[in-house]
Amino acid sequence: MTRINGLRRGLAAAVTTAATLATMLTSAPAASADQNRCPAGSFCVFKDPLYGGEMKIISSSQPTLGTWNNAISSYFNRSDKWAVLYLAADYSGQELLLVGPHQVGDGNLGPGSSSGADNAISSIRMGGTQWEVETGQAWIDWDTGATPRPAGLPAQSRFGDLDDDGTADLLERDGAGRLWFLDGVRDAGGNTKGALIGGGWNAMNALVRHGDHDGDGYEDMYARDRDGVLWLYPGNGKGWFKPRLKIGGGWNSMKEIEPVGDITGDGHNDLVARDTTGVLWTYPGNGRGWFGARSRLGGGWGAMNALAAPGDMNRDGRSDLVARDGSRALWLYPGNGRGAFGARVRLPYAWPSDTPLIATGDVTGDGLGDIMRTIENSSLYVYANDGVGGLVAPVYETGYDITSPYFHVF
Repeated sequence: MTRINGLRRGLAAAVTTAATLATMLTSAPAASADQNRCPAGSFCVFKDPLYGGEMKIISSSQPTLGTWNNAISSYFNRSDKWAVLYLAADYSGQELLLVGPHQVGDGNLGPGSSSGADNAISSIRMGGTQWEVETGQAWIDWDTGATPRPAGLPAQSRFGDLDDDGTADLLERDGAGRLWFLDGVRDAGGNTKGALIGGGWNAMNALVRHGDHDGDGYEDMYARDRDGVLWLYPGNGKGWFKPRLKIGGGWNSMKEIEPVGDITGDGHNDLVARDTTGVLWTYPGNGRGWFGARSRLGGGWGAMNALAAPGDMNRDGRSDLVARDGSRALWLYPGNGRGAFGARVRLPYAWPSDTPLIATGDVTGDGLGDIMRTIENSSLYVYANDGVGGLVAPVYETGYDITSPYFHVF
């Protein structure tokens, strides 16, 4: 396990290294008009400086460059892909150049360039996101240690497991809008697995999940599009989804939506939503994916900047809610089983407002709902439930993509 954790840290560090080295690409003089030799939608390399001489279009990753090895004197990116140019073959070594989509800076490596890479490029990695080209993997390295949850968990604790295998999983929307299912289990070769669900998910401004809402026993997902329409994506128990169902419009009036499990005590999972005026509402689930008439929980929730649903944190058999305020405090709101919450309790540690607050159920395999957040930006940590409604000291879990505002894990 120590070796694996070291690998994860190495991947996170690679992002920082490449981002630092990439600054050299923005300090060169303006590019000449010959860059337009590169067709729209393409990434091109040239054998002469300033986009002269023979040109080649690079459409996929190249661990070696054949006759182009140590023969590139300029490049230009007119595609929506990211690229890393390595001075060594097989994407190795620390000497590299990071190139973003739809390049606006100079790609000259010849005279006048400070890159030190003229006629020295030996491999090129292409990808849809900065994270992908820097780490060589499109998804974050999610690994629960293959620790199964206890059998026979109560309904309040049965969530965060899309493929119903007894271990915690994640959904990840990457910077390119692709949605990945991460099952949290390494294969025989020691690699984590990311199953691509599909693209175009940047069209959604809210993606949330917490258990089964349509009554088929599989975890589902809700997504809100830019027009304010809320959609249900019914899970199929394998890590992806059946055709979506339209719940309704007008949901852009909500600052945040959060499925919370069954807080009304009727056996159906519910949802809470905080509107733009700071009022918190309960939407009682009907067991078919939709909701009954909402009820007002109260005002003043505008003081909170994040909500999360960890399940039953205090082991009283009811689903709870946690909320983070602007003073970096995290509060536990214990559910009362009647659609509302009891007196809040402050949880330990500081919770900065610029970090994600993630609750996908039991991560550690003890049957208790845990909470995750990033520390030092690019590292995701687990705060395990202490069994009495509190949290223990954080433990490093994996690297975290901070290179795109669209990146989202839930």
